[in-house]
Amino acid sequence: MQQLAELEDEIDRSATPTDAADTARHEVTKKLAVAARHALADIEETFTLITTGRYGRCRGCHTEIPIHLLQAIPTTQWCLNCRRHLPASGGSRPPRGQLPRSASRGDRGELSAPRETLACR
Repeated sequence: MQQLAELEDEIDRSATPTDAADTARHEVTKKLAVAARHALADIEETFTLITTGRYGRCRGCHTEIPIHLLQAIPTTQWCLNCRRHLPASGGSRPPRGQLPRSASRGDRGELSAPRETLACR
């Protein structure tokens, strides 16, 4: 949060860029701020999933996300199969609210209780 605040201060302080280097620096700073906002949103969403007992379930197919994937990317909400079917988003994170084409839109029920272990598939 501190880094985001610093980036936003830098954006606010910077006057209209006067040359190509200033323009490039300003654009990079804006992109870093956007990435920081996304990371914070992912972390907050992950905390919500943890507190509601839904952490570790794929948003698309509702199967358990393999533990090795959660260890590598703790904020992921997609199994590898569903991630493969997502349209390209220009980045490593799937667009919010986007479901894979292969995912069923039927049952979207909550998990009844938190799991103590995650199975690796």
